[in-house]
Amino acid sequence: MKPTSIENAIRIQFDFLIKKATDHTVKDYEKVLGRRAKKETPFSDLPDIVVESFAVFDDYELDVTVFDVYGMEARVSGDELCKALSRLPEKKRNILLMFYFLDMSDSEIAKLQKISRIGAFKNRQTALQKMRELLQENEMEE
Repeated sequence: MKPTSIENAIRIQFDFLIKKATDHTVKDYEKVLGRRAKKETPFSDLPDIVVESFAVFDDYELDVTVFDVYGMEARVSGDELCKALSRLPEKKRNILLMFYFLDMSDSEIAKLQKISRIGAFKNRQTALQKMRELLQENEMEE
């Protein structure tokens, strides 16, 4: 059975309409991509500091050592750091933990330990020096 001229004409019109609809869809999609390209910035164009801020690190209880500091919990991750902190005298360890891990100021630390603010500052500086020595010892042992 050969298609009649009317059926052939309908088929040609249908093909034309499908091609036209496809062409419009492609053009609309290209417009959307163009508008999106104006608003978006590829990761390769972002500064490294911005890309690094996107990182998310999972903390697991197994990876964290918890130190008790005057009834507060200071969570520390990193084996070398935890070992060095454990080797410090309790007073020095507590000062470092309060300042760096519990975000306490020298004044708050001084009030809690019943010493002067300058005393808390000096104790923190000596504790930091002792930590440096302990960490350097660990490096030399390895």
